[in-house]
Amino acid sequence: MSNTLEALKQITTVVADTGDFATLEAYAPQDATTNPSLILKALQQEAYLPVLDAAIESTKGS
Repeated sequence: MSNTLEALKQITTVVADTGDFATLEAYAPQDATTNPSLILKALQQEAYLPVLDAAIESTKGS
């Protein structure tokens, strides 16, 4: 085992309680939060504005 996180992944489900997409990518959890306040906080960061814009565009005309 390379580290504690990898060891934990062998025996349990690893869940990220964050809306930070970079953290999700870095740690590759098996699941992630659906906590609206964390998602909102992430989407308010300038780096994630394209994600928000794409989501808005995808709903237009629906």
